[in-house]
Amino acid sequence: MNNSFNFPKVFLDMDRLGWTQNCEEYVWFDDMEWYSIDEIVNWRPEERIVSSPLIVPFAHTGGGDDWGWYIEDINNPIVVLCYHDDTIAKVYAKNFEEALFRHILEYVSESNIDCIDEAKEHILNWKNAFGRHFKTEWNNEIENILSLELKQYKEIRFKVNYTYNVLLTPQEVELLIQKYIFFDKMDSEVVWDIG
Repeated sequence: MNNSFNFPKVFLDMDRLGWTQNCEEYVWFDDMEWYSIDEIVNWRPEERIVSSPLIVPFAHTGGGDDWGWYIEDINNPIVVLCYHDDTIAKVYAKNFEEALFRHILEYVSESNIDCIDEAKEHILNWKNAFGRHFKTEWNNEIENILSLELKQYKEIRFKVNYTYNVLLTPQEVELLIQKYIFFDKMDSEVVWDIG
């Protein structure tokens, strides 16, 4: 790991509170399974899915992709999603706080909400955990989401009709992303394997 990298304050707090470790305090975050600072600092490159001096992984997905800080500009690390079967990463957010907020927004628009009470419990837990690092308007949007009921969303994927329940539609979430956290590199691709 790059010795001059400074972990974001929110991640340092998370690790200090035990939220990144496999223990009772761990904070589950949908498809973002945390690495502890100790794991990040002490991993050897051959143990990593992503082995690049430009990426500091902080979590992984259930599918084996890595979430990481892209440190081409060490003073402004951006959050990327590195695909395990490619050398390409998708730029996800300008910083860690924005990545957390975007991830909450996307969670409420995906097909994984079976039980509204459980989904709202997760959202409230995330707001309680991360909200002090969020802008006031982000917390206001999360409060608004917590007041919503599930609605059906229909889409066509690969010529098949899908219907599932959401709190916000993907289009509504996209508008919130555009309003609060969009930046020029969002969803662009970077090559993380420079070897």
